[in-house]
Amino acid sequence: MMPCVHPPQPDKVRELKEESFIRDGKGKLRISIESEGEVMETTMNGSLKSVDEIAGMLGVRAENGGIEAVVDGIKVRMKRGLLELEFESGERMKIEKA
Repeated sequence: MMPCVHPPQPDKVRELKEESFIRDGKGKLRISIESEGEVMETTMNGSLKSVDEIAGMLGVRAENGGIEAVVDGIKVRMKRGLLELEFESGERMKIEKA
């Protein structure tokens, strides 16, 4: 899985800045990854960072409470409680409040 999907674990990472779309905490997230017509789904504890926090991480502006942008070839769509990524390969990832 991509590092941005895992909750941040600073105690396991030394001298390496790792950004995460997910923050530790209460709540559950459903993560769906679609690749070549197959879908893998899982849930994990945590919550999505805010739209503004993720916009700052990606270097884009949030407008009307959401994000619609292409960053490094990845289409990013986000609104509160839902983040969707579509990669150049056609693979898709969705992280949402469960």
